Amino acid sequence: MAERFSQTVKTQLAAAELRKKCCRHTFSDMEALNAEGCHADGLRAVWDRCRCGGCRAVVFRELFRTHGSVTDPRKSYQLDYTLDDAEAGKFLRDALAEVGFSFGLSERKGKTVLWLRDSGSVEDFLAYLGATAASFDVMNVKIDREFRGNVNRQVNFDTANIGKQLRATRKYAEAAESLKRAGRYDLLPEDVRITGELRIANEQLNLEELGKLHDPPITKSGVKHRLEKILRAAEELEAEQGAGGTA
Repeated sequence: MAERFSQTVKTQLAAAELRKKCCRHTFSDMEALNAEGCHADGLRAVWDRCRCGGCRAVVFRELFRTHGSVTDPRKSYQLDYTLDDAEAGKFLRDALAEVGFSFGLSERKGKTVLWLRDSGSVEDFLAYLGATAASFDVMNVKIDREFRGNVNRQVNFDTANIGKQLRATRKYAEAAESLKRAGRYDLLPEDVRITGELRIANEQLNLEELGKLHDPPITKSGVKHRLEKILRAAEELEAEQGAGGTA
């Protein structure tokens, strides 16, 4: 998968148009350098002959076509240059910094690797090289991933709220059932009993929705106040039963 995306990028870069004569000279210089093997002295010489920003982009583009790779963004965000010459790697890192790209540098299996590891940098660098379509691919994958992440967070949030609501509903329902078993439920005020029965029968509704079922409707805080009376009565019953058991 990574190889396919890299090859797609390199195909796009190979089709990049060189409009200026100096850029075409730089392209020829890079072809010769890549053919003999990229080394620090040769890379420095080509760089010093660059006459414009387009020439510099050609240097990085042709090096990437020979020594670069980029991972399919559906897997990860990773763009690398891998060079045999350590000094060439250090020079390339500094040259990239000159045009605004901060690459990491490390040694891997005797080779020097320059790397980018975040989506924004990979996206910007591909666009700079001239692989605009590939840059948009990275952008679209990132947008899709962020959208899916937001959806998952919202689902988790909603699920947590539903769970919290159901636990609260069960708490009041269990309190009412406890009072009924002890013959205490009918001692509650009628309006409180009405709210308790509506709560038991409509576990899926929130307090505001439950209030609208009353005749006449009552406020969310009114529902909460009545349910708390049921809960306190059940707690008092439990305390009495506990005290009797201790005695």
